[in-house]
Amino acid sequence: MKKTVNKSAWAGLLCAAALLALVVILENVLDPNKNIMVFAALKKGAVYALVAVSMNLLNGFTGLFSLGQAGFMLLGAYTYAILTIPVSQREAVYYIYNGSAVNFSLPELFGGGAFGLVLGVVLALVLGGCVAAAVAWLIGLPVLRLKSDYLAIATLGFGEIIRAVFQWDKLGPVTNGANALKNFPTFSSFNITNGSGETVLR
Repeated sequence: MKKTVNKSAWAGLLCAAALLALVVILENVLDPNKNIMVFAALKKGAVYALVAVSMNLLNGFTGLFSLGQAGFMLLGAYTYAILTIPVSQREAVYYIYNGSAVNFSLPELFGGGAFGLVLGVVLALVLGGCVAAAVAWLIGLPVLRLKSDYLAIATLGFGEIIRAVFQWDKLGPVTNGANALKNFPTFSSFNITNGSGETVLR
């Protein structure tokens, strides 16, 4: 049984590595400007694949039926974005609130450049996961006493409540209210360019 599980884990890891390599090759062979929908679908598919894995871990292994994944995704994504928006662009992003209450950017705290960008983004991702985990623990204390449909309704309610809280106007200087956060590092921030500024590896 243990050998079968190990083989399945290695097979899954190899498939994930092959899929990642395929996406990198496609991005460098196809023109992203002409095939923007293909890459948007691939990237969103990767995000929702992670959500499916989380639901499999919860629903499949524990038997608990939770509908709060969107709320935890929101917590992690907002934490990442808030901590990585460049200081010079915060006023433009938070223009409705006359600037942001968070006046630093993790990549810039680490000195900027390629090293600062990678280190800042990795730390922001880890902190996003930690924030979501901490809130999940707090929510889990009362909610995990419920079972079946009651647990699903409670976690669904949490997802809606956290969305409403993040859109609350009083938190606007931190979350930008109902407006989208932008200018944080994305996949294209890690493109490798040559001396003339042309992208050689996406």
